[in-house]
Amino acid sequence: MSFAELKIKKLETTRIGTIYEGITHNFYELNKNFLTNEEFKFAKLLKIIVETNGAISELSLIEKLPDDFALNFRENILSSIDINELNKVLPDKKNNEYLKKSLNEMFKKIDFIKNKELFVDYFLARTIGLKKLYFFEMEDDFEELMVNGENSIFIYHKKYGMCKTNVSLDEKSLHTILGKISNSTGKSFSLTTPLMDSRLPNGYRVNATYESISPKFPTLTIRKFARIPLTILDLIETNCLTSEAAAFLWTMVDGIGIYPHNIIVCGGTATGKTVMLNTLSNFIRLNERIVTIEDTLELSLFERDNCIALESKHTTEMEVSMNDLIKNSLRMRPDRIIVGEVRGNDALTLFTAMDNGHRGTLGTLHADNSKEAIVKLQEKPFAIPPALISLVDIIIIMKKKHNKDKTIRYCSEITELSQMDGKVLMANLYEYDQNFEKLKRTDIPSHSIEKFSEQTSLTKNEIKKEIETRKMILDWMISRNIRKPEDILEFIQTYYYSPEKVLKVIYGN
Repeated sequence: MSFAELKIKKLETTRIGTIYEGITHNFYELNKNFLTNEEFKFAKLLKIIVETNGAISELSLIEKLPDDFALNFRENILSSIDINELNKVLPDKKNNEYLKKSLNEMFKKIDFIKNKELFVDYFLARTIGLKKLYFFEMEDDFEELMVNGENSIFIYHKKYGMCKTNVSLDEKSLHTILGKISNSTGKSFSLTTPLMDSRLPNGYRVNATYESISPKFPTLTIRKFARIPLTILDLIETNCLTSEAAAFLWTMVDGIGIYPHNIIVCGGTATGKTVMLNTLSNFIRLNERIVTIEDTLELSLFERDNCIALESKHTTEMEVSMNDLIKNSLRMRPDRIIVGEVRGNDALTLFTAMDNGHRGTLGTLHADNSKEAIVKLQEKPFAIPPALISLVDIIIIMKKKHNKDKTIRYCSEITELSQMDGKVLMANLYEYDQNFEKLKRTDIPSHSIEKFSEQTSLTKNEIKKEIETRKMILDWMISRNIRKPEDILEFIQTYYYSPEKVLKVIYGN
């Protein structure tokens, strides 16, 4: 056995597997017995019925099933799968939830299925989902799936990082999955069109390569997003940032309803840029019209009535770039423009929009620190004139590190930009203290508070008091274990329109 395959200790038992600590990477072992033999046989029979659209009469031979099970399965499950062509394409969230609900109801009276929810999730993932890669759909803490070869399948765990799995997948089975993904995205995937980068109906982000450019084996990479998006309170509790810094950012994003700031979130790959952007976006008031622009839809702004999500398209039939979408968004009367990732010539369009008075713009950029972000924005392909750089009010830097057996994502600095004599000035208001593993306020005065004071009728002390009040609200929600994203959103939005009501609830308790 190679030292790279050594397992040092057990880290955690997951829903259907086990995580082990390794030397070069950790390991995920799928438990082949998470269902009983009887449950696996029943799931296999149902799978055959779905895939062949026949043999349903065999269900009547199983004495433990209710008399009307076969009829209900045909009318509620098979008909839905057939109408939505789920043997050819992957289900979207709506179809998946309908089938889950229907199956859970049907299985209530079946005693030999011990864990109904687990059985349903397995059956759907194995039958109309990712087939032999079903485990990725069933484990909530898996962020990314990477298929490199028949015996080289990795996952990225949100806590334990990169893990090699004990799952194998032959080329024929992978092509079956890739064919279903291609059908689902509407994109051609073959020897002549060997690259696929798209979004699945359930929101997962997918990338695949054909053998013509990856000769050893076709590859597949899928990134999924948390069912329940992280909130500002989650970021505070995990020490990603402090409640003081969160209150400051809340105030800057909102602008007290008058002067919202332009903010760019920077960092490397998988450092939490999108999570931070999503969190900040939910500070925007509900009466503001938002246009989000992304290469692949990732942001989750809940059910806002006046929010439009735009997605770029790159196919043989259609080419709609991020820059096209930003230009178009300016004609849609947006109060806020949110760009998933600033990459090329779209940056100049975005900065021009800021220069023309579009306040409160949010976006992300690949850069490891504020200085690098400023230099990068002035170079090709961005080519932003130095005079426009300081239109960005705040840069947030996200980083990640590996601490013992887990991955930690954190905010490393919050920087304000200003301009003097044609030069861009940077001031780090918050910096990450490695010794205390915490984001700390520096002694540098905030230029943003001065700008607020100039643009509003508020004094600098009144603005500081407002930030302190918002910090107190965040701390209070944490102390009362308020965790649901919709509850947090409601609390924040209520504060905008009736601060007395919110403060009365806090002080009254």
